[in-house]
Amino acid sequence: MVKKDSTYRIISIILLIFVITFAGLYFTKDIKSSEQSCDFEDIGILDAQTFDWATNQYNTSEMFFDYWLYNYGDSEAKNIVIRCDLWDEDGVKILATVRDNYGNLASRTADFGEVTTKDISGYGIYYIPLCYVESCDNCEVLYKRIPELVTSYEGL
Repeated sequence: MVKKDSTYRIISIILLIFVITFAGLYFTKDIKSSEQSCDFEDIGILDAQTFDWATNQYNTSEMFFDYWLYNYGDSEAKNIVIRCDLWDEDGVKILATVRDNYGNLASRTADFGEVTTKDISGYGIYYIPLCYVESCDNCEVLYKRIPELVTSYEGL
């Protein structure tokens, strides 16, 4: 009778070891897959901010927009297009639009950009300038993560 009891104990211990081993492998796999899903997949994360706009004092038929471009991501963003709009003082109508084919921006950097267009401004009238990233390759545009900004930037 002692032999049967010890045989069951040995089989029980072996089964317990297998259960613990498989459970450990299962939970380790889940932890690794959830860690990987939080990565930004090695892309650029771009944002552009309007710095200033004005009429060109050397050529009054032109106006220019100055902007800062930021790449917060871990990868170079490519084929960046910046769009700058000049809105009326009520923020209802776009009076002028210009696009700047900026090019590429390295990871974790910032740069200053400028783009010119035909001047439509007049004296004594207020305008609202807005520059933002319209498109790019290998990147995510930061403002598109916030629905209220999508509406205000793109006029949807």
